Amino acid sequence: MHKSIRRTLIAAAGLSLALTVGAGTSSADARNTSERYAQGSMSYNSATDNVTVKDLKADGRSFAVSLFGPASDNVRVCKVSGKGKSKTCNFNFNSGRLNVLVFTERGNQHWDIDEFHMDA
Repeated sequence: MHKSIRRTLIAAAGLSLALTVGAGTSSADARNTSERYAQGSMSYNSATDNVTVKDLKADGRSFAVSLFGPASDNVRVCKVSGKGKSKTCNFNFNSGRLNVLVFTERGNQHWDIDEFHMDA
């Protein structure tokens, strides 16, 4: 009798843990992205389709992200220049995948920092 009660309690605890772990973030929250680099940072809020970029380095270069792919009708760029300055760009993306290219630029020179995919 005691063994079956113990097994039931262990099984119930395991089920409770599984439900707690599975309860994590919603799929909308999972699509929010925030990345930080030595040159700047970028964040994306999927609920508002806002992209925020911040320049973190006084190097005379602009910090920018370019977003393109199935979720975007056109290539979208959000760019800021000046250490400590930030800019928020509001885009109206379709649902789907976005390709993200993070880069810096000065004049006609362009330096890629990172590239990745995210869901809009």
